Amino acid sequence: MPPTNPPTGSASRLQWLVDRAAISDLLIDVARALDDRDWQGYAADFTEDGVLTVSPLIAQTITHRGREGMAEFVAGNLGRYAGTHHLSTNHEITLDGDTAEARSCFFAAHLIDANDPRRHADGAGWHHWKLRRTPEGWRCSHLTLEIRYFSGEVLLS
Repeated sequence: MPPTNPPTGSASRLQWLVDRAAISDLLIDVARALDDRDWQGYAADFTEDGVLTVSPLIAQTITHRGREGMAEFVAGNLGRYAGTHHLSTNHEITLDGDTAEARSCFFAAHLIDANDPRRHADGAGWHHWKLRRTPEGWRCSHLTLEIRYFSGEVLLS
């Protein structure tokens, strides 16, 4: 998915840049919220009807629908780790008025034992985003994690 070309005209071009920066900031905030264990902040990065889909390589797809319960859902999965480290890079953003799509690379390290940082379970792949402009700013309406590989120890279940 190649990013959209900037529009012509200075006002349109400026709005295009502002929207791209706001979306990129949102994608990074998702990673920050996870690592800070800011489960409510993570949920707030989604629209009220937002959907989170995890498509792992070796297990069935997991889906959560709606901002309500999103914090508890994510805390129940990531809260069991001693810590996490999420990276979000290579943001490809396509704008279409008040909606957008994006693709980004992610790497996620999950610390299993706080006393032994050598014990970690990692995953990496692609985030596929559908985004919407809301009165709160840009929010994720659907995020799909396409996991491409695992390394280290097995993720906790």
